[in-house]
Amino acid sequence: MEHSDLLQFRGSNAPLLYPSARLGNLTLSSVFQPIFSLSHRRSIGYEALLRVRDPIGKEVHSLAVLGRTVERGRWDNLERGVQLLHASNFAQMANARDRLFLNVRPDGFVVSEAYRRLAADSMRRLQLTPDRVVLEVLETPNGNLQQLIDGVASFRQLGFQIALDDFGAGHSNIDRVWQLQPDIVKLDRTVIEQAAQSPRLARQLPRLVSLLHGTGALVVVEGVETQREALLAMECDSDFVQGFYFARPAPDRADEAAYRAVMDSLWQLFRVHVEENARKEPALLSTYGNAD
Repeated sequence: MEHSDLLQFRGSNAPLLYPSARLGNLTLSSVFQPIFSLSHRRSIGYEALLRVRDPIGKEVHSLAVLGRTVERGRWDNLERGVQLLHASNFAQMANARDRLFLNVRPDGFVVSEAYRRLAADSMRRLQLTPDRVVLEVLETPNGNLQQLIDGVASFRQLGFQIALDDFGAGHSNIDRVWQLQPDIVKLDRTVIEQAAQSPRLARQLPRLVSLLHGTGALVVVEGVETQREALLAMECDSDFVQGFYFARPAPDRADEAAYRAVMDSLWQLFRVHVEENARKEPALLSTYGNAD
């Protein structure tokens, strides 16, 4: 990827290895939140997140960088620079089976063929084949949907995987899934949060996941923060989960012993829950059978 004219990389002299970067007087670095397969009891990849600190080391909200208003060309360079920073740090901490999830604004897919190939080549220089990189389409308005569809398809042809982020919030709907044909759909945090608070919505969650599976996409439940939400994610047959309940973002790989302990405990609770439901069902059916 092109080095941003706004970011100054510093760190290793090795090609494309940049532990941190500077933007004005701010220091930028990467943290990674793992995404887990509950059925396999392991992480399958990491979403890259930006961390920003001021000159005295105080943490600054990432929107101070990502939410700033700058002219299009310079914003594109900033986004590309941040992606390069994340990819560089990921290449140093990941193992060979981990996937990198990178956030991309819709406009970031509407680029030239030369840039798309440059992006793929840069990943290969970091020993990241495109099939290990998942480009997340951020949930923001896009001026030209057809250009976005074409751009997503072009990145997919180069081997990148595509995820639709924040489904269930903002502009996301099932039509957008059909149009973009993502490999993965990430359910917005509000979906699992509301399902945990409403039995009616909890009953509808498996139907939503089944509908998304019907499009050919795998499903990630994002923002899982409580045991109740984690159990609902298991019950709805989601493929993957992500959230503070399992692991918080960090510069390094997740602690395998810690997250396996959480998953083992969760599976025990899930089995108890399934057994309780199995015992209740005959009694419920008998009530209806005796109604006449």
